[in-house]
Amino acid sequence: MWRRVFGFFSSIKLAVFLILGLAALLAVGTFYEAENGTAAAQRVIYKSWFVHLEMLLLVINLSGAALDRYPWKKHHIGFVITHLGIITLIAGSFITQQKGIDGNIALGVNETTDNFFVPNTELHIYQSLDGKPFALIVHDPVDFEKNPPEKKSYDYKLVDDDHAHVLRFIEKAQRKTEVIGKNDKDSSHLPSLRFRIYNDKISVSEWLGLDKELPPFYDLGPATITFILGPLPKPPSPRNQIVIFKPKMNSPDLRFAVFSNQKLEPIRMGPLKPKTEYATGWMNLKFSVIDYFEHAEAITSYVTANDESKDTTSAVEIEINGNRDWFELENPHEVKADGSGRNSYFVSFTRKKYELGFDLTLKKFKLVNYGGSQLPASYESTVSVDHKGKEVISMNNPLKNKGYTIYQSSYESDQWNQPALSVFSVNFDPGRPFKYAGALCIVGGIGTMFYWKPKYSRKPSRKNVERGPLT
Repeated sequence: MWRRVFGFFSSIKLAVFLILGLAALLAVGTFYEAENGTAAAQRVIYKSWFVHLEMLLLVINLSGAALDRYPWKKHHIGFVITHLGIITLIAGSFITQQKGIDGNIALGVNETTDNFFVPNTELHIYQSLDGKPFALIVHDPVDFEKNPPEKKSYDYKLVDDDHAHVLRFIEKAQRKTEVIGKNDKDSSHLPSLRFRIYNDKISVSEWLGLDKELPPFYDLGPATITFILGPLPKPPSPRNQIVIFKPKMNSPDLRFAVFSNQKLEPIRMGPLKPKTEYATGWMNLKFSVIDYFEHAEAITSYVTANDESKDTTSAVEIEINGNRDWFELENPHEVKADGSGRNSYFVSFTRKKYELGFDLTLKKFKLVNYGGSQLPASYESTVSVDHKGKEVISMNNPLKNKGYTIYQSSYESDQWNQPALSVFSVNFDPGRPFKYAGALCIVGGIGTMFYWKPKYSRKPSRKNVERGPLT
């Protein structure tokens, strides 16, 4: 009985079946990855239980085939080494899959970081009572793509009788903000405006506000538009920017100031009237305030984006004590648990973060295009590691430090198609030595089989057959 079981698991028939099955899985995975992305393919196919079972059976088959020839003779050396190499390679791949880390970093020039993010997401909920510092009470690694709220319940007991419940998740969502003017003077209804900045090539229109639902500034890359309450501040450095400010809260009057990247003093300033066009003095840009509300309420919601949409994000809707709110990926905010305002929560839907163990600073980014076109031929980043020395990271020259390998992945451009961020891929692979060792064993074993097997085999080599018995 044992011999029959051993014979089945070490048979060439099982090996052929497993190899064909693995090829089919890889083919399906390739098409699935092209359609749904690498993360989805990893989750659904490459890290699935049936791929793990396939690889386990292959290891058992390879081990059985090698043990079936024991005690080994000299002409078995290459065969055993090759099988050992394949097993080592599979073991290294499994270690990489279980313990390896793949993430990314996006840095602007002179920006520094000591961490990076991976695609895995987490839900954090912090609690504060009567204005005390926030304390973490929920830390849950979540995968809403694999287990959406419609299929799995996400309920969290907070403090006292408070509960949080995840209602909906949208993987590719677009943010929609509706601003409504209010006639009352509720302290929560703050001023908001919608600006437009444009020239003959671009046109951008966005809402700015003084409350948490609307951003107080908009960054175009080479220029910013800011809406503030109070007197005009002095910028810390020369920069192309438009500052719209409201000197007095109880006055409806608005003013503006235009700065350039040549000096700290404004190049133009004065009272601002809605629906009036003003020139910036740079890049032939003009701006105007299309709408302005002295008291406004911003209502934010998220809808599923269509396939052509570019500016998308992931968002989750959470209900706390009957109050519903949306939380965008990497955009946390505070919510009140009840009308008294004593008990409040800070909710964060974020990607998982890992520490690098060293500081990485982008000093310079260089982009070279093909002659006469805007197509990138090559790009590289000059970085500083722990502020000690400069290193160059390019597409074929990664940086290795403290077990991490950092590759030049891509870059992000601003509205004027100028490089704004350098994007790096970060890899930590504890299985790499095993994969290298396995590959070397496979090559060495195959070479040994072709070179030494005729020498030690009982069957005469082709060379000896040609020479005949008299040689």
